[in-house]
Amino acid sequence: MEFEDLQVIWNSQHQQPLYGVDEEGLHNTLRNKSRRFRRLIFWQHVQTYGSSVFAITAILVLLVLNASGVLESMGSTRSVRPLYGWEIVALLVALLCWLKFPLATYLGSQQQKKQEQERCVSLRDDLDREIKRTQFQIKTRTHILLGFIPPYVGTGLFICIVFGVTGISAWKLILAISVLVVALVFESRCQRRFVEREIIPQLRDLEALHEKLTATQTDPN
Repeated sequence: MEFEDLQVIWNSQHQQPLYGVDEEGLHNTLRNKSRRFRRLIFWQHVQTYGSSVFAITAILVLLVLNASGVLESMGSTRSVRPLYGWEIVALLVALLCWLKFPLATYLGSQQQKKQEQERCVSLRDDLDREIKRTQFQIKTRTHILLGFIPPYVGTGLFICIVFGVTGISAWKLILAISVLVVALVFESRCQRRFVEREIIPQLRDLEALHEKLTATQTDPN
C-alpha cells in the first residue's frame, strides 16, 4: 500500500486538532488503497481456483478414459496402456491434493469475511479492519511453502502416471520432476517477496497512521 497519499493529507493539516483534520479525505484515500490491495488478493485467488479447476479436470478425464476402456482400446494402435491399480490410487491422492488447495483458500477467505461483518463507518473502524485484514494475510502466508506442497505433489503424481501410461522415457520424467521442484521453489520465493514488498509495508503504514490518529484524538493540542 502506498502511504504517501495518506501522509500528504495528514501533513497538510499542520498539526491541527482532530476536528480540523481532513478525516474524510483520509478515509477516502484509505478506502481507495484498500480496494487496490483487495484486488491483488482477488486475482491471486482467481489463479488458485483456475489452476485447481484445470488440474482436477485433467485428473478426472484420465480416470474416466481408463474406466470407460478408452485407454485400453488406444493401446492396440499406440504406445498407451490402461492404468494399474496403484496408479488409480495415486491419481485419487493427486485429486485430494488439488482439492485441498482451493478449499484452504476458500475457508480462509470465509473466515476473514466473518471477522469483517461489522459495518465500518468511521476512519478508526476502517483502519482497525484493514490492520486485521493485513495481519490475516501475513498469517496465512507464514508457511507459504507448505501451502504449495499439496498441489505440486498432486501435479508430480499426475505427471509420473501420464509418463508411465504413454511410455515416455524415464530421463524425461526426471527432467519434468526437476522442473516442477524448481517451480515450487520459485513460487514460494515470489509469494515471500509479495509479503515483504506489499503486505508488510502496508501493515506498517496502517499502524503508523493508527498511532497518529490515536495520538491526535488523545491530545488534540
